[in-house]
Amino acid sequence: TSSDESWVLATNAANELSKPDGPRVAVFEVDGFDTHAAQGATNGAHADCLSDYDNIIRSLKSSMTKEAFDNTLILTLTEFGRTVEQNGGNGTEHGYGSAILMAGGLLKKSQVFTDWPGLKKGNLFQGRDLLSTIDSRSVYASAMSAVFDVEFDRIKNDVFWNEDIKDLSNLLFRV
Repeated sequence: TSSDESWVLATNAANELSKPDGPRVAVFEVDGFDTHAAQGATNGAHADCLSDYDNIIRSLKSSMTKEAFDNTLILTLTEFGRTVEQNGGNGTEHGYGSAILMAGGLLKKSQVFTDWPGLKKGNLFQGRDLLSTIDSRSVYASAMSAVFDVEFDRIKNDVFWNEDIKDLSNLLFRV
């Protein structure tokens, strides 16, 4: 989608999400993050995707009622990270560690929540990827618990098949 399209879609979603009997979930897909060349920091495919993501968040915040936005969580999902070093085409390859970007009024505070391993070769996964230190399923399960007001253990058992994941709800969300 273009930036204008993402703004319009997010504005329409915000109006529906603000209704008392409206939907509780909206899903946006920002396509194009899986590039391997000329990703760009300020110009390029990656920058364009981040601009679309930013437009979605800004549109939701400006178009939702304050009460609705205060009870909103915007959560990104991805199935892979990127390598630390650029390849010959000024891009990156699929990698191990990743980031989860979140926004919305349900966040406890603005923060970078991490167990930062560092970028020294010895700290990288297989010597090439950022080491993943927090299980993303812990974040997702905690988010579901907070958003849907369902006990974390129920989400852990019924959705994540009783995997060994941690309840991060009190660290990340206003619960």
